[in-house]
Order: sequence, then structure tokens, then C-alpha cells
Amino acid sequence: MPETITRINGEILTMMDILLDPDGDVSNPMDFILIETEVDFLRYATSGEKLFIRGSDLCAWAEAFYSLRNIHVRIVESPSKVLRQVFPELTAEQAREIAQKIDKEFVSPEEISIVHVLSACFPTDNSLWHGESSLEHAARWLIWWLVNNPSPAEKIILGKFASLMEQNAEEEVIKELYRAKDVDHARSLLWRWLGAEKPFIKHLKEFPIELPSQLLDELKQAWMKFIISSQGTFFIEAKTLPLPLFLRKELALLTSEYLKNNPQVLDRKILEAIQPFVSNQILSELEKHVPPPIPSSLPEEESAVLSWFEKEYFPYRRWQASYGDENSRQIVLKLAQNFARWLLERYPKWLLEGQGITYQKFAHLSSHPSDSNVVTFCVILDGMPIWDVDQFLQMISETSNRLTLLQKSYCFSTLPTVTEFAKEALLRGVPPYLVDEMNLLGETLPSNCSPGKKLQQIQPGKIWFWRLEQPDKAYHFAQRDKLEKMVSSELRMIAQEIEEIVKKVPDQIRLNVLITSDHGRLMNSRSPRQLPIEDDMLFHGRAAWGTFQRHFPVCGFEINEDEEWVELYGERFGIRHNLRIAWNESCFGNSNDYEAYPHGGLFPEEVIVPWLLFERDAKIPEPEISIIGEGEEDMAGKLFVSIINPSHITLVCQDIELFGENYFEKISINETIPPLKKQEFEKNLTPWPKKSSVGNLTARIIFSLPNGRNFTEEITPDLKVQVLYQKSDDLFKELNL
Repeated sequence: MPETITRINGEILTMMDILLDPDGDVSNPMDFILIETEVDFLRYATSGEKLFIRGSDLCAWAEAFYSLRNIHVRIVESPSKVLRQVFPELTAEQAREIAQKIDKEFVSPEEISIVHVLSACFPTDNSLWHGESSLEHAARWLIWWLVNNPSPAEKIILGKFASLMEQNAEEEVIKELYRAKDVDHARSLLWRWLGAEKPFIKHLKEFPIELPSQLLDELKQAWMKFIISSQGTFFIEAKTLPLPLFLRKELALLTSEYLKNNPQVLDRKILEAIQPFVSNQILSELEKHVPPPIPSSLPEEESAVLSWFEKEYFPYRRWQASYGDENSRQIVLKLAQNFARWLLERYPKWLLEGQGITYQKFAHLSSHPSDSNVVTFCVILDGMPIWDVDQFLQMISETSNRLTLLQKSYCFSTLPTVTEFAKEALLRGVPPYLVDEMNLLGETLPSNCSPGKKLQQIQPGKIWFWRLEQPDKAYHFAQRDKLEKMVSSELRMIAQEIEEIVKKVPDQIRLNVLITSDHGRLMNSRSPRQLPIEDDMLFHGRAAWGTFQRHFPVCGFEINEDEEWVELYGERFGIRHNLRIAWNESCFGNSNDYEAYPHGGLFPEEVIVPWLLFERDAKIPEPEISIIGEGEEDMAGKLFVSIINPSHITLVCQDIELFGENYFEKISINETIPPLKKQEFEKNLTPWPKKSSVGNLTARIIFSLPNGRNFTEEITPDLKVQVLYQKSDDLFKELNL
């Protein structure tokens, strides 16, 4: 018969083993005979059986009995007794409670570690107890308290665990989170981190994990109180909080809910703040209450025109398309026609020496790769309008947490704004009349190809193009009452495909994802098909082309306001055909019907397209910041700010907060720092800090990324105080005596 082996206190017991339990609180081990009386002891003492002897007097007698016979005995201890040795703060009753959860007959002190006990008490949270100190782990620690209800005995062990994690944490801000050793402290820290309790904690990094639905509901209730008390401006204040994108979106939705019910407090500043985080439908419902200002006159310089389009024209156009009257329609028409003239005057020159047309940007990208270890995957969406961009960015953020938006900008589409001409120009990096003579710029995948599998064996230094038929196809063929849902569905599927690309390209390769469109769309859901064409002309939407002959002026185009079209000399505008393009909001055709959101024309929203650049696993930038200044105590002074952006991500310096003992001032900045650039600017600061406190001030600089996320940097500013007059304590010195 094989020998039975049991391990006690790290030692191996055999058939001859005698166990003594003088305290009488250890369960009888399996295969041992329980001895509780003198009679039983005398009967089995020399039997050679495995004996478990219980009781202090009986154990003392047995120990002396076996000692005289040189027979080895072992004293065993209960888990509760060992627990009190390791955790002396436990009462006897608390130790017994924990011992029951450990569920062992006897243990050694070496087995009773903090992690061992917590794993026995809360086995479903093993990953928390075995984790290392970090921001994510600390966030999980705070949430754990809010969804669990530990007993007083368990709280003692949890307190030991928190102290251990605090000791191991490298950063002071993380140590602070581990000081939460009860539900109230944990809730306060978590709520201050997430902007639900003041004073807010702004020096932490972005909250790193999801919230359980129960806590999210509680958080939203707390937020709503701030939203109501601030009359909706809390969302603007919260831009400096380290909220992840999913929580910022939740806050935007709450804010929009409040504003729908309180439209009298709505202004453009709040609306612009929440715009990137809400749907087009919500935005449209709110915009009817706050018409944007009429755009200023069209600027001359290209970059200024793109900024004018984004910040002035498009907000007004979006409002006018839904709620405007005839007067606002005429304003938009005049602005659009001014833009069309401006564009047509410059476009022929751009063909020769420009860099702002999408096909030129692709050609430059192909001939000047940024890094031989980078794969650039270009997604060419067919006809994605400007009003779908923010929604699509939301979808990408929700689908992929590995893509960081480096750049959100705009550029000019190829003319005419029709897929047949514009898309091939993009893929080959030349104007339309040269596409038959040029090879593709890179590996090109058709719309019906899922790129994930193709990219598993991809080589670095390559440019890949994925040409899609959506959302253009949905805009042309979806039923009008289902158009918005269809477009949204198609964009979401594309976002999911992009996530597959992110996963499939090997991790050792740097991956950039570039998203643009071959053309935009007219923001008009009922564009009449009423412009006539000649027999030898082809047309699509708002553009028609053919071999018709005209005598064109030197500029290469002629506007016929009576017929409401403009004609272009094709050779001068980079195409093989002469063009006729709508000058108003109509389409070509005689069907007495309407077309929803057509394209082919020259309105800004048809010609200007997005240029979105992402990088996989991009690091948060580490800008180099200098703040110096001089001013008179309690009066005005000037700050001189210098920021170097060493990254490829466009940064916006939103605010600077100066704080110290009895001093706090917030300065609105709103300065853009382009990639790999240095930006310098000066700001007034009133009141200037006192001389006694100026050396102890901290400057917190709040930056926003193109994807809407924020991060902060803290530095010590170099500030000086001008002293115009200082009274001496020496009266005789004052009097020159």
C-alpha cells in the first residue's frame, strides 16, 4: 500500500505522524483519527495510526508521552490563530470569519499573505490582487470599492493591500489614489477625477478604463447637477478634465439634453464645444435656436479660405439648409459664387505649381515617404460630405483605441467634383487628363476587397490605397427616409474594416491611416434637376461635359448667369473635355424631379474635402514649454509663452492655469501649435502675483488633440515682480541720517 503524504507547515507527514491541536480550533484532517479523551488516547497511542489529538491537557500529556519514546509530534495551528499573528488588528471573531473563507484545515504563516487572503475572500477579482501599481490598476481599485461591500474584517486586509500598492507606486499622483481605504474616500477621489465632485483633480492622466453601468448612471446624475447650475457651460469647463472620449461623449449628450429643454441659455460657444461629440441630428435640433453669424467676406489666401470654410461658412450653411429662409439662402448663394470665382481664378495656376489639391498631396506623399519603416494606408471614401466627418471620427474612436488622430484638416478636390474624374486623379497623382498615361501611386485595393488579409504580409515603406464606393452609393440610391441611417451604417462598417487593418498589420511596423474623399456634396436635400444639356454632352449631378466648342476668355471660364451655369475650357482646367457646371443649386436634367445632396459643382462643400491622418499606437506628445513674464504686484503684467511641438500631432493650447498659495488665475489661449513647430505668443495677466508667492507658482497648460482628447503639462514659470517703491524698515536710512 503506498504511503499517504500530507504537507503541514511545509513539512511532509507520514503514516507515523501525530498532530496536536491544543487550542481545539483546527478541523480534523482527512485520514487522521480524532482523539479527544484519555481513553481514546490510551487505545491508539501506540497503534501506529495517524492521530489528531485535540485539547490542551490531552496534548500536553501526549507530547510528554511521545517525547519519552522519541516519537516526533507536530503542533498545528488554525487559520484564525495564524491570521491574528499576521494581522494583529483582527479580533478573534474577525479572524474566524476570514478563516472560514480561506477554507483550509490548517495553514502556516507563510501561506497567509495579503494577496492570498484577498484571493480567498474575493476570488473573482484575482487580477486586481495580483496586479502591479499603475494608473489603470488604481482606477480599478477605486471602482472596486464602489461596487463591493467588504466586511470590517475584510477592510483590515484591504487597508494593508492599499498601503502596499501605495508604497510600490512610483508617482505621487498614483499614490494618492491608493490612499482610498473605504467607499467614501474612493468615491470622492473617483468623482473628483471624473469631474463629478469639486475640487476637481486635473493633474491626473486620462481615466484609463470603462465604468460599470451602475457607476456611469451615478456619474451622469452628478454631472447633470453641474450642467444645470452652470446653465450648460459646465461642458466647456470640463474640457480641462482628464476624461476619456467615451465619457466626454456622454457628457456632451447630457449637455445637449439639458439644452434641448432650456434653449434660452444656448449660445454658439456651447454648441461648438459639444459639436464633435454629438450626432448631426442632435446638432441640427440645437442649431435652430442659435443661428450662427453671417460669414465674413471670403479671404484671399488658401489656408485662410479653408479656415473660413470650417469656422464660418459651413456652420452657417448647415443652419441655413435646415432652418434658413430665402434671405439666408441668397446669402449662401452669394458666398458660394464668390468662392467659385476665387477657385476658378486660381485653379489653373495650382495645376502647375500647387500643393493643395488632393491628387497633388497624394503625389507628394508617394514621392516623399516620411519613414521607410512606415506603411501609409490611404482610405478614399467616395463622396463623403463634410457634415459626416465628425460622426465618422466618433465611429473610429469607438471602434479602435489604437488610432490617434494626428491631423484634421481640409484640402481642395480635383475638378470636376465627379468620381469619374476625381478618383483616378487621386490614385495616380495627376490631373484627370493625364490619368491614362500614369501608373498607380501604390498598391490599390478595390471597394469589394476586405484589406485585412492582404495586409498581414505587408512590407514597410509602402503606400496602399483602398478605394470605396461608399458613402456615395448610399447617397445616390438609398430611399430618402432611410438615407441618414443607411449612410451611418455604411460608415460604421468602414470604421470596423479600418480596425481590422489596425489589427492585421504587424505591430513592429509603424502604421499611418490617411482618410480623405474624392469629392464633397451639395448641402441641399432637394436640388432640382432642371439645367438643360446639349445632345453630345454627358452629365452627372451638377456637372456636364462634352466636345462642345466655345470661345473662352483668357481666364478659361465664362459665367452665364442667365442660364445659371459656368463653362470651363477643359484643357486649362486639367481635363480632356469642356465643362458646364451649375452656378446655382440645381442639377442637370429635365426630369422635374429632385436629387438629394448631389455633387459635381463648385460650392465650397462640394470642392473642399477632409484630410484625416491617424497613427497607430501614437504616444502623447511631450511639448517643451517655457513661460516667462514680468509685471507689477496686484496690477497687470505680460506672459511670454514658448511651446515646441516635437510630435507629428497638431496641438491646440487651450488654457494656462497659474496657481499657488492664495493665488489662481486662468488664461484662455486657444493657440494652434502645428507638428514639428515652435509657437510663441504673449498674454496679459491681471492681477500679477505678489512677490512673496511668485516663486512658488505652478503653471498648468491644457492641450487638446485633434480627436478632442485633452492632456495637461505642468511647469514652474519664471515670473518677476516689478517693485516701484519699497519702504525701508530703517527710518534713519529713509531720512539719509
